[in-house]
Amino acid sequence: MSKTNNKETKTKELFNRIVEGVKNIVEKGEYEKFLKFSKNFHNYSFNNILLIFSQMPEATQVAGFAKWKSMGRNLKKGAKGIQIIYPIKRTYIKTTMTGQDSLLDAEKNNQGEKIEYLTYRYTYVYDVSQTYGKPLPLQSNKLNSNNKIEFLEFLKTFSKFPILEENIDGTALGYWSKKKQQIVLKNNLSIDDKTSVLLHELTHALYDDFDYKENRDLSESFVESVAFIVADYFDLDTSMCSFEYITSWTNGDVKVLLELEDKIQKCANSFIEKLESFYNNGNIRIAS
Repeated sequence: MSKTNNKETKTKELFNRIVEGVKNIVEKGEYEKFLKFSKNFHNYSFNNILLIFSQMPEATQVAGFAKWKSMGRNLKKGAKGIQIIYPIKRTYIKTTMTGQDSLLDAEKNNQGEKIEYLTYRYTYVYDVSQTYGKPLPLQSNKLNSNNKIEFLEFLKTFSKFPILEENIDGTALGYWSKKKQQIVLKNNLSIDDKTSVLLHELTHALYDDFDYKENRDLSESFVESVAFIVADYFDLDTSMCSFEYITSWTNGDVKVLLELEDKIQKCANSFIEKLESFYNNGNIRIAS
């Protein structure tokens, strides 16, 4: 087997592992565990988070060999790499020189129609627990939730939408009004509940593009998952989240799960980065 075919085979095996990983998360009831795990890898794609989770569920921070080396850390003897995938964009030229359609490397040929293909290859990363050396630098000026009241005020300042507190009939603790472009919270909620509900409704406002009337379960599952990752990342209370509800609507449909989870991770990553950017730009300070 050629090196190219061997790489393609291993990459295919990794994609199969992703599909199996999604099945396992649902069947073993590990959705909450996976979302908690993913908060440490918000710069990675859903596929790679799942690959890391399936190979080393106790991982907390990963990097490649060269990256660890640049940080003054070395791999421990016998450290086993964690396989992840990365995309490669290749450009080919479509030609009929041989009488049949064929593809030639665009770097060597420039006559004909250009076609771009996105392929994947695999590489290895290692968890910090598999390394030793210089202490990791402390993250300075990190947005924190130690002061719950000030963190809630930070979220209100971050929101570009009006936030009202009113009496709400029924069991709802809050809602996002797309028509009025405003968020409404129920009166007299605790600080923890108010923060959780506000995060949930902000997610609706910023990222939820589902048709709520036709796909309510899909919309709520997506929003609740994104809000959970963001809340857990900032060490906020997540006890209000219902994971049985979140996973029930899929009925184990792996294709739907794969598509939704990719969107969940991308939106959670975006939300985290927006909050940290807003904080680091000096919009508000939170006491530790």
